[in-house]
Amino acid sequence: MKNITIKNRKNQKLAVILHEPEKQTKKIIIIAHSFKGDKDYQPIMGEFSRFICGQGYSVIRFDCWGSGESDGKFEDSSIKTQINDLEDVIEYVKSLGYTDICLAGLSLGTTLSVMAYSQDIKCLLLWSPSFDHEGLYEKYKEDILRQGFVMRKRKLTGEEVKCGQAMWQDFKDIKAYKRLSLIHCPVLAIVGSDDLAEIGESTMRKYMDMIPADHKLEIISGGDHDFLLEFAREKAIALSSEFIKRYL
Repeated sequence: MKNITIKNRKNQKLAVILHEPEKQTKKIIIIAHSFKGDKDYQPIMGEFSRFICGQGYSVIRFDCWGSGESDGKFEDSSIKTQINDLEDVIEYVKSLGYTDICLAGLSLGTTLSVMAYSQDIKCLLLWSPSFDHEGLYEKYKEDILRQGFVMRKRKLTGEEVKCGQAMWQDFKDIKAYKRLSLIHCPVLAIVGSDDLAEIGESTMRKYMDMIPADHKLEIISGGDHDFLLEFAREKAIALSSEFIKRYL
């Protein structure tokens, strides 16, 4: 495991962790983190990275600009800046010689993965995907219009985070579901049933069925959004690993 720093298109520093297996490979999984999260925020990100690396795959997980150990302030970031960062990480791993790439993401990271998808991506792994964020925008719209920001807590730490207007405007404007029909690689989505209580299983299946390529929705009974429950995390890692071994 290597802790490194790379530059995005704006010459800003991004903090990166690169997992490399003992035997050299051309196969790599890029993991995008959640809203208000970072590359280490939810345990599943590190645990899956270490496990699948042990199976012979490289993994890279990173902090978007404004998050974690990367440059910038979160209040100045947006979904657009995070998409750009993921695209820049894709170009970086290509420069290292990786040719077979899987994009993986958790929560908002799934939106980044869908938006950054291109024809040379081999597969998509989506943990707790959110294809439409307009409801979240509407919930806090009055605060944004009145003061230009929203204060939100990081659920796992209780830390308050200032979310800027650009981020919230992107929740309204960026609609990942409109790109689902353009995805021509295998896709696996894994969702906890407790998370589906808010999203709705029929809505999730409707979005997944927009994908013309092979796709599958796995629902973990009793599972939570962040895979903090050990049984849900272990199940998600097992399902993800099977998917990776089949398609990458």
